[in-house]
Amino acid sequence: MDTHITAPVREGPVPGPRRGGGHTARTARRAAALLAVLLLAQPAPPALAGPAGSVAARTASDQVELAIAVDESGSLRPSDVERERDAAGRIAVGEISAASRITVLGFASADNDEQSPVDEVCPTTELDAVAREKTGECIAGLTRREKDAGTGTDFPAVIRQAVTRLGEHGTGRPRILFLLTDGKLDVADSPAYGTDKESRRENGERELKKALVEAARAKVQIWPLGFGQGIDERALDTMAAGGYQGGCADLPAAHPRAAVVPDSRTLGNALQRAFAGARCLVTDPPVEDTPPADISLRLSPLATLASIVVSKGDPEVKATYYDPRGKKVEHGTRGDGSTFVLSGAGGDVESLRITDPRPGTWQVRLDAPEGHRDRLASVSVQWRGTVRSSIVMTPASPRPGEKVRIELGLQTRDDEGVSDPRDLRRLRVSGRLTGDGFRPRELGLADRGDNGDSKAGDGRFTGTARIPKGADGSLKAVGVLGAIGLTADHRPFLTRTAPVGPDVRAELRVDDAEVHPGHSIPFVLMASNDSGEPRTLRLSPRDTEPGAVTVSPAEVTLAPGESLNRGGRLTIGAGQRPHRLDARLEVTDQDERGRPLDAKLVAVRITPVPPWWQRLWAAWWWALVPAAIAVLGLIGYVVWSRRQRATDMDPGGLRLRLTVPGGSGERTASEIVVPYGRGSWYRFDVLDEHGPDPRLDPRPGGEYALQRDPRAGVRLRTPGGAERALPLGQDIPLGGEVRLRVERGTTTGTRRTARRPTVPRWLADLLPGRRPSAGSTGTGRRDDPESAPHGAFPRSSYDDDLSDAL
Repeated sequence: MDTHITAPVREGPVPGPRRGGGHTARTARRAAALLAVLLLAQPAPPALAGPAGSVAARTASDQVELAIAVDESGSLRPSDVERERDAAGRIAVGEISAASRITVLGFASADNDEQSPVDEVCPTTELDAVAREKTGECIAGLTRREKDAGTGTDFPAVIRQAVTRLGEHGTGRPRILFLLTDGKLDVADSPAYGTDKESRRENGERELKKALVEAARAKVQIWPLGFGQGIDERALDTMAAGGYQGGCADLPAAHPRAAVVPDSRTLGNALQRAFAGARCLVTDPPVEDTPPADISLRLSPLATLASIVVSKGDPEVKATYYDPRGKKVEHGTRGDGSTFVLSGAGGDVESLRITDPRPGTWQVRLDAPEGHRDRLASVSVQWRGTVRSSIVMTPASPRPGEKVRIELGLQTRDDEGVSDPRDLRRLRVSGRLTGDGFRPRELGLADRGDNGDSKAGDGRFTGTARIPKGADGSLKAVGVLGAIGLTADHRPFLTRTAPVGPDVRAELRVDDAEVHPGHSIPFVLMASNDSGEPRTLRLSPRDTEPGAVTVSPAEVTLAPGESLNRGGRLTIGAGQRPHRLDARLEVTDQDERGRPLDAKLVAVRITPVPPWWQRLWAAWWWALVPAAIAVLGLIGYVVWSRRQRATDMDPGGLRLRLTVPGGSGERTASEIVVPYGRGSWYRFDVLDEHGPDPRLDPRPGGEYALQRDPRAGVRLRTPGGAERALPLGQDIPLGGEVRLRVERGTTTGTRRTARRPTVPRWLADLLPGRRPSAGSTGTGRRDDPESAPHGAFPRSSYDDDLSDAL
């Protein structure tokens, strides 16, 4: 005969020493802190949306009814209980909502009538500021029981106690029991379960089954977390499956399940997965590194609430957060429509909670002083989001028995189309067709590029269906979304069955496009009116924010018997930010109670307005390119002309000769051949100009300067700055009987050759038949056997001064 066993419950804290903590306890505290942040710093779970946004699972709020049951039995080591105690303390201290209620239970077994299997270490309390402090103190009473206190493991008693406490306020909040244990049921020494060990074991197993049924009936989820050695995984799985399975979504990840934690390193990941499922959060595997490090995390555009959790491993590690624009995030601030709240700063684990986060790549920078950089830190993000759907049917008003094409597009809360594969793979999309005269039908929708789907992975889900022959009247097609962590806002397509041969027909043709804010895209409306009276057709954008898209014309009047093919424009609001905007363009017959005639989904990629120079290029590139070529050619010609002129004015190769009377004629007193490449002016002095032995002395600061003159021959600048144009070979009196004569000559055995002044040298060398001969130099000068070598003249002070100047 089944016997319902009741056992006494001892309330209030049980005194007991807190165990010392070494490396194991420290890492356990780190993971426990992560448990606290994940549990209570996260946004509340959304519902699994069904047709028309109906709720298939209970929606929970940010506040929760929470119980933590900590195994204190003798099958655990003191270090295991220490880890459990630290976890319970971190949960209580880390609770983010002051309205949440928490109960902390310690349990083992009652081996005599004076013992209690359950210690209500912390009675149920709302976690305001005062309660947090007291809860942290009472959790210190959790300790491994000694033999005289009952060392077994009474699961039926603790589950029933948790169910009672979680349900005593009668709220609709989620009820979650986290069971920290090794899973080993042991009531062999508990008189309440029978007179001998065998009957106690059988009765204990029977009562555990009953307790799990009671938990399921009370809608209490049980999430076991395995601690200790020799964990009974099968028992943990049984308890997870025995509680309430409704969860926050009808998906496998949201159903309670056990997590076995073999060591401290895997504890954080196990807790993260458990809480993501329990609270219906989207999460990715954590990223691990040692500080200093920069860790990047992606936040989806679907996210409306997010929490970045940093498990630092060392309180000395400092975390700094940067949004996708690279802007540093400060605690308690608002910016760009987001709010930021930091919890747990200064501890082993901290969390940044973000409301309406900016989508993109966030960065967490980890820094630590020397001596605190050896611990591995992990960073993860959990979020909850919203997705909208827009659906159309073609033909828009089908006849009974007619085959229709269904197309569904997804949008974020900001009307942005969802097309990122990382977001799409989280979703399970389908549809449902309801209406008068038939039972609801499921619609299979897919985004695989087949069965009528235009392109795989573009975020448009397509399928076909046949309207039941019994359909008569209204029709409604709506999307159905299955995804953990996402709330769906479905926009249904409402229509009616059409009669055979309708009087008014219409078709819209519009393509996806890319435009700037304030610009428009074209569409075509084709319509006909076979009735005997005028009809008014209305065109309107649907499933967008007001002002995001406007349509022109908004109304079209069809005369009896008229057919038209008219173009229109969809104009994007001037204030729209760059993103992909998805909308539905619909045309309805206003004279037939707004019956839809056609509807199309359109995706518009809104791009930033380019700067003026880009707009100018786009409009006038065909004229700007030739103009740029002409300008560059002109600039090149001017540069070449200047260089050519400078080359033509280079006095290099000219011979300067000083002559004085001598004997029956004249004699050369000094002679210099001007070297090439010394500039357009060659400067020199005349030494001992009035003496018997005048000399030419080249120097950069000389009072005389010489330059070629393409017209006259040479130009000579004399002391005082006067310039004279002179032909080659003419004697120029300087002072007394001294004459200067400028003649053609060469230097280093070379002389200048004739050049075409209108053809650049580089081009002349490329022309056929103009290759330099073997005796030519690279500068276009030939050896002159009649010229004196440069070595025939002594080195001048000009060379020394120029070398010093360079």
